[in-house]
Amino acid sequence: MENEERLLPLGSIVYLNGGVRKHIIIARGLQVNINGEKYYFDYGAANYPEGLMGDRAIYFQHEDISKVIFEGYTDEDDEVMLKNIKEGISQMTIKKADVKALSAQMQQETV
Repeated sequence: MENEERLLPLGSIVYLNGGVRKHIIIARGLQVNINGEKYYFDYGAANYPEGLMGDRAIYFQHEDISKVIFEGYTDEDDEVMLKNIKEGISQMTIKKADVKALSAQMQQETV
């Protein structure tokens, strides 16, 4: 959450930079193990309208969002969760993932 942007609520539907598909946010503040290294992502999402297909979630950062189509529901419980996520992030020792760099690295590994 660099630059103190506010995380979108669960259920929000977004387009990602350079993308043509909609994604629905299903998780926030994630630690993901990629090739034995831990990374932090702001969001986990599924394709919309299909939903989660197996365990194939899409991970990205707030700055990777190009357009918010729909903002999900939020209430007092969500505010408490956002506060907990923010506190957890401030204590984290793992690095925030660079989605473009990771994507390029993964494409090179499959060639």
